[in-house]
Amino acid sequence: MEKKWFVALLMVVVMMCVCWTGAVAEDERDYQYALLDDGTVEITGYNGKAEKLTIPNMLNGKKVTSIDNRAFYLCNSLISIIIPDSVEKISVNPFAYCRTLKSIFVSSEHPYFFAIDGVLFRKADSCLISYPKGREYTTYNIPQGITAIESSAFYDCKFLTRVTIPDSVTSIGDCAFSLCDSLTSITIPDSVEQIGTNPFTVCSALKSISVSPEHPYFATIDGVLFRKADKALISYPAGISSSTYTIPQGITAIGDSAFYYCDSLTSVSIPDSVTSIGDNAFYFCESLTSVTIPDSVTSIGDRAFSYCDSLTSVSIPDSVTAIGDRAFYYCDSLTSVSIPDSVTSIGDNAFYFCESLTSVTIPDSVTSIGDRAFSYCDSLTSVSIPDSVTAIGDEAFYSCSSLTSVNIPDSVTSIGDRAFSYCDSLTSVSIPDSVTAIGNRAFYYCDSLTSVSIPNSVTSIGDYAFGDCSNLTLTVPRNSYALEYAKTNNIPYTYPDANDWLNN
Repeated sequence: MEKKWFVALLMVVVMMCVCWTGAVAEDERDYQYALLDDGTVEITGYNGKAEKLTIPNMLNGKKVTSIDNRAFYLCNSLISIIIPDSVEKISVNPFAYCRTLKSIFVSSEHPYFFAIDGVLFRKADSCLISYPKGREYTTYNIPQGITAIESSAFYDCKFLTRVTIPDSVTSIGDCAFSLCDSLTSITIPDSVEQIGTNPFTVCSALKSISVSPEHPYFATIDGVLFRKADKALISYPAGISSSTYTIPQGITAIGDSAFYYCDSLTSVSIPDSVTSIGDNAFYFCESLTSVTIPDSVTSIGDRAFSYCDSLTSVSIPDSVTAIGDRAFYYCDSLTSVSIPDSVTSIGDNAFYFCESLTSVTIPDSVTSIGDRAFSYCDSLTSVSIPDSVTAIGDEAFYSCSSLTSVNIPDSVTSIGDRAFSYCDSLTSVSIPDSVTAIGNRAFYYCDSLTSVSIPNSVTSIGDYAFGDCSNLTLTVPRNSYALEYAKTNNIPYTYPDANDWLNN
């Protein structure tokens, strides 16, 4: 009897140990984490399939103190999650992409966070940091006393049609309500002093943003939101059905992401009071066919017109000094662009995949052509690079398959990696004496290229710079680096003075 009892007890103990160690092992295998400077860990990823998850307070014997912003990216099995008391820091909404998540819980004794009805808040600043996107409620009243709405707090909460913001809130973070595509209107109380980069991006049903006439910091005209301090347009509701819009005279700036994904707009009139167009200002306005940029504008931000794939032409005024990175990225209907003499730099990817662009004139003022600036401009037949340019960036003209000629001036000192790769209509190139370096695969697979003259100044030619140029003969000086390169890579070559012997 005693033996049976002992065996039974031993079985229970063994089962408890197996279950416990198994749970820990399973949990630890499901997590990715990084060791922090203080010896604690930050959760950076989760691969498990749990529906109801309790985050452990220890991983590999280390205290869990932090959760990275992409830790639970696309964890669509999660319905509820419990955050342990050990967690001190949670990056910008790590649960933003958890489509089925309905509740976030913390203990009532948690030193840093609290939850109300499954919504997560930070104690230090009374900030709403994450509203679970799987909650099927159509309305939500933010509790009185909450002072801030964190960036991406309501990201992709598709069920919400109305959110009431109390007059205790003083700040709304970047993209706070992005992709809330059932949200039809929103009122911003007078207490709000700061609004981040367009918190209402891709709210496709949003038709109006309201503030009181007495609001000290913001104003609305016809449902469009403006900031008083710098007279900036900061948010045009994507749900407005009108195809045209005239920005009021007196507005001085178009803010970052102001017209982001406003795909009903076909034209926008910008007044001559505007001096800057912000980053992502017209990003993915895919119906926009025309925009007139006035002479008052001095800067066009990064990605300002990215994915405006109905835009056919643009005239950049001579007040603009820089074209930002990806400014016209994937504007695949753009046939012509006029770049004025005032522009000194063309940013990385500025005209990337503008596959209808047939010609471009780069003015003498430009000193640098960014990486991939004209990559995949399949219709571009010729380009004239002015004497002011000193460097041609990596992949600057990559896969410009119709490009037949290019003039490289004697100001250029370097040709970047893959700068003209896959320009398979290019027949000849003359490289000036100023060039010292030709990058890796610079002319790779230019299989129509028959002749390239390389001067004595070139002291560096990258790997496969002329790889798969099957019809190419290099013209190289005697006793030059280019000559040794041609010999080493078995490329046919000739000398510029090959016929001198006839005169001797």
